[in-house]
Amino acid sequence: MPAPMTPADHALMRLPYEKWISIHAAAKRAQLDEKAAASIVRAGRRRGVLRTRGKGAAQQVMRVHLGPRRTS
Repeated sequence: MPAPMTPADHALMRLPYEKWISIHAAAKRAQLDEKAAASIVRAGRRRGVLRTRGKGAAQQVMRVHLGPRRTS
């Protein structure tokens, strides 16, 4: 039985699949402030759900996994 979805999972799944968007746009889409979005992006990278490119304000993210993933 799969684990229930966490708030981080919901935020990650709101991001578009295989499309680069800015951190600002990701925060807006996930209905988070930019600091919380940065935290979600770090979690998504650790889980293998997101890829990032660039640094600082120019950083972009892309969801590369169809569903939520968690490390064991």
